[in-house]
Amino acid sequence: MNSPPAPPADSLVTVDTCLACRSRDVRTHAPSGRTGFVILQCRDCGLRFLRDRLSLDAVVSDYDMDADAYAAFTDITRPEVIDSSHAEVLERIDQLVGPKPGRSLFDVGAGDGGFLAMARERGFAPAGNELSSGAIEMAWERNKVELHKGDLATLDAGLHDAVTLWCVLAHVPDGDVLLEDVKKVLKPGGLMFLQTPRWSKMDGMGMVAHDATKGRASRITDRRMAMHHMSLHTVKSMRATLERLGWEVVSIEPHVRYSLTTASYLHSLGISEKAAERASRPVNALLDRDLFFRNVLDVYARIPG
Repeated sequence: MNSPPAPPADSLVTVDTCLACRSRDVRTHAPSGRTGFVILQCRDCGLRFLRDRLSLDAVVSDYDMDADAYAAFTDITRPEVIDSSHAEVLERIDQLVGPKPGRSLFDVGAGDGGFLAMARERGFAPAGNELSSGAIEMAWERNKVELHKGDLATLDAGLHDAVTLWCVLAHVPDGDVLLEDVKKVLKPGGLMFLQTPRWSKMDGMGMVAHDATKGRASRITDRRMAMHHMSLHTVKSMRATLERLGWEVVSIEPHVRYSLTTASYLHSLGISEKAAERASRPVNALLDRDLFFRNVLDVYARIPG
C-alpha cells in the first residue's frame, strides 16, 4: 500500500505537552516509517496524540467536500450500527434532558442529518452544523434537516438543551477550543454527549510492534493515529480534560462501535480486498456479540446551571 502524502509543513502545528492533563511527562515514539508521523504518549493520563497536527484552517479545507465525495464515504459505513448507536444515545439524552417544552438539540458535524432526524422524532428541535458543503446538501435532500455551514464560534449563545459530537473531538487540533465553544451554545445546565476514539488493547498491540521495529511495522498505528484521528483518549485523559475545563462529568464509558464496514476497515490496513472480505466474517461475528476491542468512549457531561 502506498504511503499517504505528508501534509505541507505550513498546514501543521506542533505540540509537546499533554493536551488532556497538561503534563510534560510525555514519551515520544519513533516516527512512522510510512508517514513520518510521531505519536506522543502522556505517562500521567494515557492520552496518545500526534506531535504534528493539522491546523484548523487545514481541517476546514480538507472536510469541505462535495456531495459525491461525501456519499462515497457514507457508502462504506454500517448503517445498522450507526442507527443503533443513535437510538441508544438519544434514549439516554432524552432521560437526562427530561421532558421540557421547546427542547433543542444541536449536532456538531451533523453529516447527512440522520441523527438530527431521529432527534426530531423524539421531540427535539433539530439544529446542527457542518464543514462539508456536500453533507449540508445531503442532509436536506435525505432528511429535510437544514444545517449551518461553519464552526460553533459564529453561532448565538445559550440556545440549546443538548449538544452532540459524534467523532469530532479527534479531528480538531485543539479540543479545548471546541469544548469551550460547545459550552457557549448550551443553556445553563445543558448536556453534552460526545463519542471519541479510545486507545484500546488493539492499539496497544500495534504500538508494541511499532516500537519493536522502530516505526517500520506501523499499519495499525498509522490507521488509528492519523490526521483524521489526531488524539486517542483514555477514560482518565477524557475526565482530566473535562474537569480542567469546568464540565460536570456524568459518565465516560468504553463501547464497541465500528461504523465502517469490516472489509473496508481491514482493506485500509493494507490487506487485499479479497483477503479483507474473507477475514471480515469472523470479525463481524465478534462485533455482533460485542466481543471486539472497545474502540470508542461515550461521554456525557453538563455545564453548571
